[in-house]
Amino acid sequence: MVLIGACDRGGLVLDTPPQVVESSPGPDEREVGRRPLYRVRWDRRLSPASVTRATVEVRSGPQRRFLSVRFDPVRSELIARDFGDGVLAPRVEYTLRVEGVRDLDGVPAEPFEVRFWTGEAEPEPLLETGVTGWAEVAPLLASRCADAGCHGGPEPALGLDLGSAEGVRETALGVAAVQTGGRVGYPDRGLGGFPRIDVTAGGGRPSTSYLVYKLLGDPHAWGEPMPLGEPPLEEAEIDLVADWILAGAPTE
Repeated sequence: MVLIGACDRGGLVLDTPPQVVESSPGPDEREVGRRPLYRVRWDRRLSPASVTRATVEVRSGPQRRFLSVRFDPVRSELIARDFGDGVLAPRVEYTLRVEGVRDLDGVPAEPFEVRFWTGEAEPEPLLETGVTGWAEVAPLLASRCADAGCHGGPEPALGLDLGSAEGVRETALGVAAVQTGGRVGYPDRGLGGFPRIDVTAGGGRPSTSYLVYKLLGDPHAWGEPMPLGEPPLEEAEIDLVADWILAGAPTE
């Protein structure tokens, strides 16, 4: 991964264009693996609605790769990879280009492009990744978010119950966030319209889950950061929650 520019400013509200901090592959990098995971990290969080296959491309000449694309709000990082078991050709020049993305205030980024060259080595096999389940995330939610008077007990704050699997299913999964300020109706800006935990057809999206932004203390999230009046969660703890959501936020 090669350093490109400014330091990571996470969720700051800025009126300057978003800047790339680092990317993988880096500019003019050679001997890149033939099944790469493309990463582009920014100096702030991007609008998830702007991070799509239409705004991210990898190509060699006229050949454009068919990518799976998502945004990681914990690291302010765009992540893409080839669908299925597709691999790049050996000893070929490719271009990774990102154009048309915006930050959470609607400020567009300048187009970003890097050239890279693949090596000859056979691609590494796809690794099976473990699923973060309810057993892993439940103790964290219970200890940091579901204390009496917060998001647990018989009268959880704002009706959000993170103290039990049943509570999460009934009050968080697919339930619209209520602390969104004046951003409702503007999906390209702020966090208005985001559900508390965004899960559809068994798949989860941390980038459009309001809970993640509350845990991050992002200034676009209305009200106080979570947990209220307590030290913030460590990045690894927020990663755990985000990975659980990405796995579909299982509660069994």
